[in-house]
Amino acid sequence: MQKDQRVADMAIDVLARQAGARAQWTGEAFEEALKAVLQTEAGRQLKELRDGPHRDEGAQRWQEDLARTRDEERNRAQQEGRRRARQEERSRARLAAWESFVQEELRELELRKNGQLARVLGEPQPGESPEALQRLASEDRRQAEEGLVALMSNGEVFYKHVEELTEEDMPAREAVNRARRTWLKERRDVWLGPEEG
Repeated sequence: MQKDQRVADMAIDVLARQAGARAQWTGEAFEEALKAVLQTEAGRQLKELRDGPHRDEGAQRWQEDLARTRDEERNRAQQEGRRRARQEERSRARLAAWESFVQEELRELELRKNGQLARVLGEPQPGESPEALQRLASEDRRQAEEGLVALMSNGEVFYKHVEELTEEDMPAREAVNRARRTWLKERRDVWLGPEEG
C-alpha cells in the first residue's frame, strides 16, 4: 500500500496482481484471467471495494476503520456468544432441576403408596382419634395410587396428577411440603412434651 493511496486504487492493484499471477500460471490472456479472478469470493469483495462507497477514502484510514469495525464486530460476537452460553447454562440448570423435581415426586408417590404417612404419624396422641389417623393415612395412600399430588396457592390446597405438573407448579408443591413438615414437627413436639422436645 502506498502513502495516500485510495481504497479503489488499492483494490485495483490487488486485482491486477492476482489477474497477472493467474495469467502467468494458466497462460490465458490478462482480461480472461481478470474475469476469472472477479468471479471468486475474494475478487467480488475487491470489486465491491473498487466500486463501492469507500472507494474514494484513503486506504490507510479505511484499513484502520475496517480493523476497528472488525474488532467491534468480534467483541459483539464474543459478548453474544457469552450471553448465549449463560442462557444455555441457565436452561440446562432449569431442566436438571425440573428432572430432579419430577424424579423426587415419583419417588415420593411410591413411598406414599406404601403407607409412608401411617408410619410417620405413628401412634395416636392423646386426644387424637385412631380412626381419624387411619382415614388420613388411607386417603393419602389412595391419592398416591391415583397419582395425585397436593399443591398450595394462597393457603388453598388443591390436587393435580403428577403427569400434569409443570415447572410453574414447583413453588406450590414446595409450599405444601413445607406446611406438611411444619405440621408433623409440631405434632411430634407435642407428643415429646416440653422436657423431651
